[in-house]
Amino acid sequence: MNFRKILSIAWIYKDSLIIVMTPLLLLPLLLINQSKVTSCAFGLCIMAVYWSTEACPLAVTSLLPIIIFPMLGIATADNVSMMYTRQINFLFMGGLIMAVAIQEWNLHRRIAFKVLMLIGSRPCWIILGFMVLTSLLSMWISNTATTAMMVPIASAVYDQMNDIKQVEKSTLDEETTLKEERDGINDEALPSKETDKAEIPLDGVNVTNISWTLMNCLSLQRENGPNEKLRKAMLISVAYSANIGGFATLIGTPSNLLLPGALVSVYGEDASEQVNFVSWMGFSLPISAVCLFFTWIWLQVRFIGIRQLWQKGDKQKDNRVKTYIVNSYKKLGPISFGEMAVLAHFVVLTVLWLTRDPKIITGWKDIFPGGLVKDSTSAMLISFSLLIFPSKNPFRKSEDPSELPVASPPLLEWKTLRENFAWDVFFLIGAGLALARVCEESGLSYWVGDAISGLSEISPVAFALIISITLSFVTEFTSNVSTASLFLPILCRLASHSGIHPLYIVIPATISCSFAFSLPVATPPNAIAFSFGGLKVKDLISTGLVLNFICVLILNGFLNTTGVAMFHLNDLSSFTNTTDLK
Repeated sequence: MNFRKILSIAWIYKDSLIIVMTPLLLLPLLLINQSKVTSCAFGLCIMAVYWSTEACPLAVTSLLPIIIFPMLGIATADNVSMMYTRQINFLFMGGLIMAVAIQEWNLHRRIAFKVLMLIGSRPCWIILGFMVLTSLLSMWISNTATTAMMVPIASAVYDQMNDIKQVEKSTLDEETTLKEERDGINDEALPSKETDKAEIPLDGVNVTNISWTLMNCLSLQRENGPNEKLRKAMLISVAYSANIGGFATLIGTPSNLLLPGALVSVYGEDASEQVNFVSWMGFSLPISAVCLFFTWIWLQVRFIGIRQLWQKGDKQKDNRVKTYIVNSYKKLGPISFGEMAVLAHFVVLTVLWLTRDPKIITGWKDIFPGGLVKDSTSAMLISFSLLIFPSKNPFRKSEDPSELPVASPPLLEWKTLRENFAWDVFFLIGAGLALARVCEESGLSYWVGDAISGLSEISPVAFALIISITLSFVTEFTSNVSTASLFLPILCRLASHSGIHPLYIVIPATISCSFAFSLPVATPPNAIAFSFGGLKVKDLISTGLVLNFICVLILNGFLNTTGVAMFHLNDLSSFTNTTDLK
């Protein structure tokens, strides 16, 4: 057997080799120094390798804390397991349930076409419209699901702009076909790191919700033409907008929710109120908007040309695009009672989140004894209502007065929720919170803080900038959830050792985990856009690297202006007085 064949066999079984060899290679950590710190580092390194290489599914790796840390004597199984059911987990669960209901009733598609009808049909404005719409949707629906919906629409609009004959099949029919054939879909249609069509960690949606998109990707690939740059710009704009919109709200992407969880693990329960839905959105939404604007400008410069902003367009193409969008909206039919009910639930949920504890005035939480309600309370209340509220008007008059009334199914049936809920993300968040707790209990966070205490001489402004740049590159190779899970608890303790307000470090670290623009495997939206054809890796790298630095500079600019004012980042006592930080 020659060496080449051995390498081929090893490559075939590389995942199994990584799973088996990683603990064996790290075993000296346990043998050299049998302490809780080294034991925790052993478990942390195993999970970091598994998460980074995706030797096994991310959700499967997320179950390891319940196995490893009790066996190593670091934490009891009860303490580790409770991290998977914290109130912050149920806040995200409520957001996911709301997203499933919106997708089930195609409300997101109706909103998409309605917004596109209102914007201009020139290429530059079409791209801006797609970017704004995608970012708005990704604030509430997972980045992956948003991209999976918007990329086919963008592709169809591009075809109309270039007079390519379309197959007369609406995207609604595609979703109907998906439901009928879902059991026969092979989840291996996602792109992988090995084949450039890899298996990608999904961010808040099941593979079955987007696999139809990726299975149809190859059939839509085209040869480069005169307007191929426009196609690239439209595809990349959707992917980047989903990533940018995701960090604008606390539930937009799972890594955001790991921040309050890490604060609780390190500084106690009161620390979670330092970052709630309102304060996070108040700080992050303007950053997201500015990043989106500069991304649009950069895409114009990179692919289309800045002159397109004031040049006259082709009226024939503009009319064709308008016609396509209007016809697509009409195919959805009149808005139904169920859609209106889901929209009402969404509005009520948003209002409840924004008014629970707005800080500037008394929130509705003070109506209840002790003011103990959290954002997860609102999320579960609306989720409960979605599962029992009728999908048809119960007061509608029957055409036949003698006919007995028929019970209406709920807006969201349990079977539908069970099949479409992103359980993998729920486990990912739990694993991140569990890691934060064991790093604190074992003393690993303290040890790391002492080991790099020399960084305390760096100013907070420079420290935050270094962390932002570092994590924006690390997240290109690992999922944003695993990156946040590994770094946030350590950075919390490092900030304490350095005498810096913890939020000065962990807020830019959390947001930087969403700045994954340069590689197809960096994030699911990138993978979906890349798989649709027309894009090359060098397109993402040349565009994404510049955008990484632009967004990092915007983030740190806001951090040192509005962030300092909102979170009192220059006053450490404002944090120590409300937490267990000593």
